[in-house]
Amino acid sequence: MSPPTGATDRRSNASRVKGLYDRLAVSELRQFLAAEAHAQARYHLVLAADVFAYVNDLVPVVAAAARVLAPGGLLAFTVESHRGDGVVLQPTLRYAHGAPCLRNAIAAAALTLDHLAEVSTRSEEGIPVPGLVAVARR
Repeated sequence: MSPPTGATDRRSNASRVKGLYDRLAVSELRQFLAAEAHAQARYHLVLAADVFAYVNDLVPVVAAAARVLAPGGLLAFTVESHRGDGVVLQPTLRYAHGAPCLRNAIAAAALTLDHLAEVSTRSEEGIPVPGLVAVARR
């Protein structure tokens, strides 16, 4: 699920004006990673903080990220979570992933899970939203 184009444009323009990034790309995540892999880009760290809550199926996204990792490179990401195995679309229209879902996506991408911990990266009406942080290595 992507935010409306207008909101994306406003955020990316504000970031450009502030000069916050060396490079700013506005693109669908898997398309961007595919283009980076095609260009043989390699990264030591791919960080997706508060991104995967908008992704239902982590397997293709984690695989795409793995393709741009340098040997020994890290993929670190957060998700909203639930105690079950699969994926739940919440009333907030964000996805909650079970820990087995993360383990499966990481293993399917031939990455090694280095760290998995319960965290909360946001609050809803003052209540911490359950989440997970994962770090995987190529």
